[in-house]
Amino acid sequence: MVILTVLLNEYSKEIYDRLKEEVLSLKKEGIIVNQEIEKQKDMTVIYYSIDEMYLQEDYLNYAKNKLKCSITNAISNVIIYNLEKNIVIKILQSQYDYFNGKERELILKHYQNIKNQEQDNAACIEGKTQIFYSIMSYFKDYDSINVEGFIRFRLKNYLQKVEYTIDKAVEDFLMEKEYNEFIHLLRYFVDIQEPKIDVVNVLVNEDGKYYLYDDVNCLINNEYIEELASEMIDKDIGHEDLLISSLITLAPKKINIHFAVNTCEKEIIETIKRVFVGRVELCSGCKLCSKIKNASQE
Repeated sequence: MVILTVLLNEYSKEIYDRLKEEVLSLKKEGIIVNQEIEKQKDMTVIYYSIDEMYLQEDYLNYAKNKLKCSITNAISNVIIYNLEKNIVIKILQSQYDYFNGKERELILKHYQNIKNQEQDNAACIEGKTQIFYSIMSYFKDYDSINVEGFIRFRLKNYLQKVEYTIDKAVEDFLMEKEYNEFIHLLRYFVDIQEPKIDVVNVLVNEDGKYYLYDDVNCLINNEYIEELASEMIDKDIGHEDLLISSLITLAPKKINIHFAVNTCEKEIIETIKRVFVGRVELCSGCKLCSKIKNASQE
């Protein structure tokens, strides 16, 4: 006797295994459920039934409720871990068609990164719980569920959260794209000009300030840097931007960064490495590093 039916537009062995795992867990409790699959055009139908020898009314209701709870848990996981990616892809194709295929792939990666960061937080757990109880509430009145149709018409809050996360992923993608274009432009400026100095040693103070020394450990204060610093201070531009601009102005053949571990702004180190490709080395301690304690007094 069939007691529950699950319909899937998108079917895979991984989805089947998730559903099967829940059915097998019932066997440990003495509930034997049969699982049969049938293809109907573009849809996969999974029938769950129990043998006629177990059709006593009390047992039947008990088995049906346990099965619905187990299948609800499986479907909740299927939605989050199997179907959500395709939901995102479809939304990107329909609502963000002004991005090309490669750009949508990168947005999807940003989406997955955001979800991975949220995996264990309260909002993620709450979202899974809401899906679970929505399905259980549905199963109180029905013995058949079309999973994709249920998502479309019964999980609108869930879909709104997916779209909100997509918006965040798009923002991250655009910021990364803008940053990469900025790096490319800076690299171009570095490549087209002649180096004004062979070696620059960058010392990072504990408060995040940066000091530039030449290859004989003398503080660099030439007219280019002084003029640049004056202009940038007037415009209220931070230490990191001043450092990048100073290094681009000097265009050194080699950059040694000392006490890089002291700065909480690790991004600036990575930016320098990307702009001055193959020219940057990190130093964790040397004779020059001792100047970090009194660099601000010089």
